[in-house]
Amino acid sequence: MRTHTWTRRTAALTLGAAAGLALTVGSASAAGNLATGSTGPAVVCLQRALDDVDGAGLGQDGQFGTLTRNAVVHFQSEHGLSADGVVGPNTGAAVKNAVSQAYYAAHRANDPSQVELGNWTSTCSSLLPG
Repeated sequence: MRTHTWTRRTAALTLGAAAGLALTVGSASAAGNLATGSTGPAVVCLQRALDDVDGAGLGQDGQFGTLTRNAVVHFQSEHGLSADGVVGPNTGAAVKNAVSQAYYAAHRANDPSQVELGNWTSTCSSLLPG
């Protein structure tokens, strides 16, 4: 019985580690760039930001595909960044800055969008590079 319990625990730990690895591979993280093929919460946050501050009209599916890449290229070109479609530290910082500026403008105008922008800052800012 002990061997069986130990084996079951070891298998659970192994499966847990494999699941963690599977989530890391192909998922976006704050440590790395976001680019075509990235998925996950960081991409959702990027899409929300581009919708809110750039009117990209992406929706938030968490998939960094062609539409998201095109929106990133547009954002980069509008903000004097290298328009390569990759969200690295410079683009991530510019997105965060754009959301921050939009938040303060909405706050000064007592615009209800300040709530959404404030929520983005508290939940998403740490997920983007930069």
